[in-house]
Amino acid sequence: MFSNIDKIIADLNENYLEDKSVLIDIYEEMSTIASQISNREKNDEKLYPHIKKAVISKYLSRGGEGLTSRNEGSISSTFENIVETLRNDIVMAHLRRLP
Repeated sequence: MFSNIDKIIADLNENYLEDKSVLIDIYEEMSTIASQISNREKNDEKLYPHIKKAVISKYLSRGGEGLTSRNEGSISSTFENIVETLRNDIVMAHLRRLP
């Protein structure tokens, strides 16, 4: 059985740079944020798809932290606010428990 981290590594495919400790740190951070937003336990499987999406987004955007957009020649890149997207995904999926 694959762990959640192994599933994320499989999804990253060739974008994975053999730095599992970085990926685990990002996963822990996003799990904590998702737990705080939803008032659910960190290991609640209902949160996993949303955490996975956030982890992959954050992993792939490393090096561009703090940027909202970047232009190089004729190539333009716009970055999403990963935490805001995670929050919206959790709320829209009705996974937030009121305290």
